[in-house]
Amino acid sequence: PPGLYATLAARARRTSDGTLALMAGAGVIATVALAIARPGWWVLAMPLIAVGAFGAWGIVDRERTEASVTSDALSSRALAVLQWAAVAAGTVAALIPVFALLGVLLGTIMS
Repeated sequence: PPGLYATLAARARRTSDGTLALMAGAGVIATVALAIARPGWWVLAMPLIAVGAFGAWGIVDRERTEASVTSDALSSRALAVLQWAAVAAGTVAALIPVFALLGVLLGTIMS
């Protein structure tokens, strides 16, 4: 069975350009708005960052495919770096709330 990243990549490739752009833009705008309005609620920004990273990855994936067709190796490498950055940002943004929730649920364990 395909892994999580392969499943997300397949889903991003089936998603329209407009939806990917909306996800990337909304993730950035909502994160900035939340950071300005309520900086203490940073954990709530993490899912927004993950959604934005998904949209950004999908957009960069399409651009990278076009760059490989035109044989633009430098552009393809730069886009690969951007793709990995989107994967890293999305992964970290998805994991932080999980660990924050675990910290709240477990509390301080005294031995």
